[in-house]
Amino acid sequence: MGGGQVYSRQNIKKLTVTECVRMIDGDGVWMIKLKMQSLAKSSFRANLIAMQILGFYPPENYKKCYKVYSYCVYVIFTILIPLLAAMNLLVGQEIDLGQISDNAFLVCQTGCFIVKFLPFVKNDDLVKKSIYMLEAPIFNIATTNNQEEIILECVSTCRRNCRLFLTFCLITLINWAIIPFFIPGKHLPIEIWLPFDYKTDQKLYVLSFLYAVAGVGNGALSSGVIDPLLAGLTSHATSQIRLLKNNLEFLEEYAEKEIQTICVNNVEKELRKFQLIYEKIKLCVRHHDAILDFVNTFENTYSLAIFFQFAASVVVICISCLRLSMVEPFTFTFFAMILFLCTMLAEVFLYCYYGTILFEENNTLISSIYMGKWYNYDVKSQRALITLMERSKRPLIITAGQILDLSLETFTTILRRAYSLLAVLKNY
Repeated sequence: MGGGQVYSRQNIKKLTVTECVRMIDGDGVWMIKLKMQSLAKSSFRANLIAMQILGFYPPENYKKCYKVYSYCVYVIFTILIPLLAAMNLLVGQEIDLGQISDNAFLVCQTGCFIVKFLPFVKNDDLVKKSIYMLEAPIFNIATTNNQEEIILECVSTCRRNCRLFLTFCLITLINWAIIPFFIPGKHLPIEIWLPFDYKTDQKLYVLSFLYAVAGVGNGALSSGVIDPLLAGLTSHATSQIRLLKNNLEFLEEYAEKEIQTICVNNVEKELRKFQLIYEKIKLCVRHHDAILDFVNTFENTYSLAIFFQFAASVVVICISCLRLSMVEPFTFTFFAMILFLCTMLAEVFLYCYYGTILFEENNTLISSIYMGKWYNYDVKSQRALITLMERSKRPLIITAGQILDLSLETFTTILRRAYSLLAVLKNY
């Protein structure tokens, strides 16, 4: 093994993020395997803990009890809040445009949570599968420090996005929850229909207030951890494409480095180099297949949820802007609405940005192959590369509901549609 140390399975599990071990795969290809401290958990530890508390990520034990808990939280908070808020708008008395604009954007946003969170409640096994596909050995291979940095940079990005977006959601939630304290009288953060008059009794008002905050807060905190999680999974797919491109561009260099410690005779060295290059190309093909499978699983699991988030965003951004034009400038409500609007834009932008990066990285895969020293390879290796190049011509695009692409173009489309709807509402 060229002086490399052999590790048992138990010892491999104890390796840190930066430790590597020389291994051999099923086809006899020498490779350096970077054993991450669970790539999924190191990237999404905070997300998964919060999701488990909120009822979206089952533990290893007590799955049946947790399923009951998950559905109870989903029904009581995710479903009931938008239904009660919508009933208030329909059956409430003396509802004016101001009250409608105050509650309509929250009704749309919380209503979209019903579909958005459903896969996490109903198909928790698929959710776990989509996350822990990152633990596949093919995704944890790094042959150089540069490739190791690509993985660690992606892990760092996922953590940063979770911290920033969750912070935004928490600040927005707090600002929204305390708005009623700046308005005369007893009001709820979101007006909901109740079978009693909460204004007649202080205890009823406090309980109603806490329920309204808990209901919307459940959705806000859930989005604060789920949106960075989904964007992070897309980012991991992009980092794997970057690893694949690096391996394909420097095939000969990596092969020569490995055979220096194995072969002495020049003729044998040349033959072994061609064989090693071909085996590495086969490994790259398997890596590419695994990436495509990962992206397809992601799309099949979350496509519908993202689509409803995009559709709701058009209405929510529109009504938020309408409400912003109606409140007095530079008041607390004014700044709270701006913060909410920025959070909504960031939520949509996360999906679109990382979808675009994935598309662009995959588009340059052929260029990376061409930039390598393919003219020095044997015919068999060149043909294998041509096959991989032809397959990689198909764009790697994640869609929302099989209708909208996750791209910056879709982000601008959402903004244009929201503005068009706002222009129509402003005329009435």
